[in-house]
Amino acid sequence: MRLPYPYRDVRKARGDALLESLICVLIMAIIGAGSTYIASRMNVSARQTRANGAATTQMRVLLQQYGATLCPGAASHSRAAVILPGSYAHQSLDVKCAEGMKVSVGGVSIDQPSSVVLCVPKDSAGQFEGTIKVGNNAKVTCG
Repeated sequence: MRLPYPYRDVRKARGDALLESLICVLIMAIIGAGSTYIASRMNVSARQTRANGAATTQMRVLLQQYGATLCPGAASHSRAAVILPGSYAHQSLDVKCAEGMKVSVGGVSIDQPSSVVLCVPKDSAGQFEGTIKVGNNAKVTCG
């Protein structure tokens, strides 16, 4: 006896649904792994951005409060450090100082103030992805 049309290919199509569901699970696993990777990279990027912002703010405050006294050999040189968010560890800063120029205009001597640049050292335990430089002297390079 011959089966009606809808039931004729049932035996041939038994594994199709299982195969389709396995492919669907595989595709969803790949999408889930990609989403997890993207979310973790966003978390790392946000953490680094917060650390950079906190360090930059602290460096600006140090420059405003102490200025040229942060230079090596000066009274406040030991204060050249920032506190990293999360770990509360002190990170020492590289202090670069450039002496100001003396200019004479019409017999009047004008002293340009010395410029101070604060830099986060490159070996800062992976907290900062790039170089952070706070100061107004373009000639001074960090690193």
